[in-house]
Amino acid sequence: MTVLPNAAERVPPPAPPVPPAPPVPPAAEWPRPGIAPRAWLIWSLAAVTVALSTNNPIYRGLVALAALDVLLTWLPEGRRVRPLAITVAVAAGFAALINVLAAHAGADVLASLPADWPLVGGNLTVETLAFGADLGLGLAAALLAVAPLSFVLEPHDVVDAMPGPLERTGIAVATSLNLVSGFGRTFGAVRDAQRMRGWRPRGLRSWNEVLVPVVLTAIEDSVLLAEAMEARGFGAGHRTSYSGTGWSRRDVAVAAASVGAAVLFIGLHFTGAPIDWYPYPTIYLPPANPVLLVGCLMLAAPAVAWPVRASRGR
Repeated sequence: MTVLPNAAERVPPPAPPVPPAPPVPPAAEWPRPGIAPRAWLIWSLAAVTVALSTNNPIYRGLVALAALDVLLTWLPEGRRVRPLAITVAVAAGFAALINVLAAHAGADVLASLPADWPLVGGNLTVETLAFGADLGLGLAAALLAVAPLSFVLEPHDVVDAMPGPLERTGIAVATSLNLVSGFGRTFGAVRDAQRMRGWRPRGLRSWNEVLVPVVLTAIEDSVLLAEAMEARGFGAGHRTSYSGTGWSRRDVAVAAASVGAAVLFIGLHFTGAPIDWYPYPTIYLPPANPVLLVGCLMLAAPAVAWPVRASRGR
């Protein structure tokens, strides 16, 4: 005789409880929208203009600090600024060293090199050291000003930031930035592969085992990129995009503050206002104009977080 299961055995087990939906974050916690590519381009050009329109270390230092603050504020996750910091430090130190060794003006002598030494022979003064440090600071400010174009924006954003007549220039710049980052990745991969094979650095000649494959890989990548661009009809017509990028009030404010800072420095420079600093023949403290100090602080506009209405989908 067949035994039928009772009703309790035929009932399926209850389904697990459905977890509650996560609470919707308030508008203040939603990711804030980014800055338009052209606003970034205007800001970078304005910061470089301010840094190069004066040799006053106070203004250049403020521009460098503002650019560093902006870069750290908008730096995407996963990207490191250590290579940029090393490059900026080396370039600034090299500029200062060249000025100390090549220029021999100034009243306060630190040391003297034999006069028969070509180029570097002569007195090493405090004034040349100070002015060399100022040159390095200006170079650091200019490099930090253009850093967001590589660290914050994607290559296609750099292309979109260029005006129509400079479209091909933007593509060349974006391609160069992409190849530079690819060169760094290739160098790290080849170095790690060579170390796994037992390679160890034993002088300058030993680095040929790393640099030669890296250069050959870079050339091959460049050829492949050129073939891909030709296959996609590069230069056959105007570049198209899926959707345009509109300007928000944040973008307008950033562009207006950047242009205002650049116009302020250029205008005062042409009117003959004392905005430069030359520590010769005797070093002295650089002058500081309150109006120009405000102009430098205006370049920190992208780092200012004011309330922006964002949608849930962003």
